[in-house]
Amino acid sequence: MIGMLGTMMAAGLTACSGDDDTATNGSTPQTADDGVKVRRLTITEADGGAAEARQSLTRASLTEGDGLTAKWTAGDALTYCNLSRVNGGNNEAPYSGGLTAASTAATSQFTGNVTCHAGDELAVVYPATTFTTNSRYAITLSGQDGTLAGLATNYHYVYGKAQVTAVTDAAAEATMPKMKSLLTVCKFSFVNKDGGAIPVLSLSISYGGSGSDAGKYPQTATVSLKNADGVSLDQAAVHATGAAGSSEALTVTCPSVQDAVYVALLPTDAPRTFRFTVSDGSGNTYTGSAKAKLNEGEYVAATGLKLTKQ
Repeated sequence: MIGMLGTMMAAGLTACSGDDDTATNGSTPQTADDGVKVRRLTITEADGGAAEARQSLTRASLTEGDGLTAKWTAGDALTYCNLSRVNGGNNEAPYSGGLTAASTAATSQFTGNVTCHAGDELAVVYPATTFTTNSRYAITLSGQDGTLAGLATNYHYVYGKAQVTAVTDAAAEATMPKMKSLLTVCKFSFVNKDGGAIPVLSLSISYGGSGSDAGKYPQTATVSLKNADGVSLDQAAVHATGAAGSSEALTVTCPSVQDAVYVALLPTDAPRTFRFTVSDGSGNTYTGSAKAKLNEGEYVAATGLKLTKQ
């Protein structure tokens, strides 16, 4: 397994005012201080050093080389959500909005309309999503096309938690640890019984074994940002949890036949058996399985997996 390379991020955000806002402390809403003012907010992502960088990838122009490298691209869309504040006294109505990367670089500015006070905690997520509460959001694993570019743009989910540390009438500052990757990026390639490469037009992945999820794979997952008491979790404690109830495998359909397929998968608590079904685009189908433990934020190159022609 090759760890993912990280980058630093500095974000410049424009804050907008709200007429009625409520701060949350645990599960109990509290009346906020005077109205939110328009401020310029800067979020700085701290660099945890080379060891942490190898385990974390901020964003995603996933270019294969020495592991995977990362840079932001101008126009990348992110979303913030204020974990400490709800709109109009409704615990389920969050202050949230869009952020946009300003430049194509390892370090970029991000701009957007942000509502916050000093001491607030902000969730920052990529790719952009919609928050219906300030305690959780959903991600999808279905619809992947097996390409590195498609995975980077739509399925490389990362999360950061920023702390607003200083506020004046015109400006504010916040810091957060390096954004963490929530899923595992996997590169798959396959061979037949004679060792010949199998071209891939589509790949279906499911869990093996004899459990209730055998032959299935979650199509969606939930990212919980608070505990049962409504207290926001530390960034390290935020994970993606697969939604139960899927009755089918995760199917990746490539735009054309490929030698390798790139897929974002959920991390596993322990080694799991995965089943693979490959269509080569010429009417042939191959099946097989492999056992692996997938770790959050890592890049796994599973090449030369042997499949049997059906």
